[in-house]
Amino acid sequence: MNTQTIREPQRDVPVLGSWDVVVVGGGPAGCAAAIAAARAGAETLLVEKDGYLGGATVSQLVAVILSTNGVDFQGVWHEYIHALKRRDGVSELVGVPGANLRAAVDPERVKYAWDELASDAGVRILHHALSAGAVVEDGACRGILAETRAGRRALLAKRVIDATGDGVVCDRAGVPWDQGDGEHLYAMALTKVFRMGNVDPTRGPFTEEQMKPISAALDDAIARGEVTHPVLTTKDRLLGYIRGWLWRLPAERRETLSVISRVLQTDPLDPWAFSAAEREGREQARQASEFMRKHVPGLEQSYLLDTSAQIGLRSSRRVHGLATVTDTDAIEFRKYPDGIARGSWNIDVWPADSYTAPAVPYGSAEHNQRKAQLAAGEYYDIRYGAIVAAGVDNLLVAGRCLSAEHRAESSLRIQQTCMATGEAAGLAAAMSIQNDITPRQLDPAPLVAKLAENRARVEPAFDLLKKLPYLS
Repeated sequence: MNTQTIREPQRDVPVLGSWDVVVVGGGPAGCAAAIAAARAGAETLLVEKDGYLGGATVSQLVAVILSTNGVDFQGVWHEYIHALKRRDGVSELVGVPGANLRAAVDPERVKYAWDELASDAGVRILHHALSAGAVVEDGACRGILAETRAGRRALLAKRVIDATGDGVVCDRAGVPWDQGDGEHLYAMALTKVFRMGNVDPTRGPFTEEQMKPISAALDDAIARGEVTHPVLTTKDRLLGYIRGWLWRLPAERRETLSVISRVLQTDPLDPWAFSAAEREGREQARQASEFMRKHVPGLEQSYLLDTSAQIGLRSSRRVHGLATVTDTDAIEFRKYPDGIARGSWNIDVWPADSYTAPAVPYGSAEHNQRKAQLAAGEYYDIRYGAIVAAGVDNLLVAGRCLSAEHRAESSLRIQQTCMATGEAAGLAAAMSIQNDITPRQLDPAPLVAKLAENRARVEPAFDLLKKLPYLS
């Protein structure tokens, strides 16, 4: 490790502006946080490093909707889906509650859906601004430093919400955090998602008989050295995705989405390792897409449309909060009076040291027990204290980097739960300002009640959800 350092010269940083609430990160959690804060009367700025909103849904092509029972679909999530429906930007929700509910979104139209919701709420948006530091005075966060098109600027705020996914603001503010699985700095595998364009939508899924020539062709491609990456030469992952054509985007997009890729043993906070992971994931996509185009019926005229702008990242920093979502909370479906969001997705740890080990331990005693409970509408609560950063006042956190243990984070990182924690953080920020107290001093009870009131006013986004007895 290179321990050489240099000392930056001290300098005055121009202030770009001051707001009640600055939300950093325009992904699912950050968009929901900014909308909730603005609706509650706070002058709100949403800061995003890219030129669009949507975060991982767009930049990492996580264009899938997944839930085991729909209980984790709350509040702003339904509004987001309604906005996509108005644009024909989401497929219908299908599946069996307790087994898996699924749909897919059009990642391009996601940008417009969030633009609409944020603009209607009165959120101001700053694009191409990368968080570079935190302004901390007297133990409280007073804003952030951001690298903008004009250079480094200070963005001041009464409350700051870290929705970066990587806990960047909290790290710069000195809030402690954890990473990894307890033994390694890597917690889960990374995935380079890719899309195939000009797909024949009438073909697939395939029967076992139809898979035989595809499997034989893969054996031949491996023997000739055309397919070389271990995640593809183990065959099961590639053939499994081909067999089911698991992810097709909304109907008018003649595309299929692939989550075949696994990049292992990567410290997501090591810049060199993360750079190498991008290149490895892209090579996996090239090999897989070329094989599929040559040998899969319905893909003969297809092409590799794109790979995700950033490799898919499931876990990095887990920020310390006033409370922590424990693994036991998630496994045993614990409820708390200060619960501000629900989690009901599987314990979904994508192994960082295996190309073949399942992410979800299907068939295990633990999974079978949880599956039966989820089918009945079970969930666990994410406590208010898990979104309040420890040690620094006026700083909240939302999304996958909130305060959680490793296995719990593997469940709550799902996008709808991130939105629910963001909605709670935004409302908490506004309420704490209105009451002239810090977020750590805020009584969670009125927050929980107001969240329930706001969420009850939102019509469920899919008809299937209206038919589930545990949601009525």
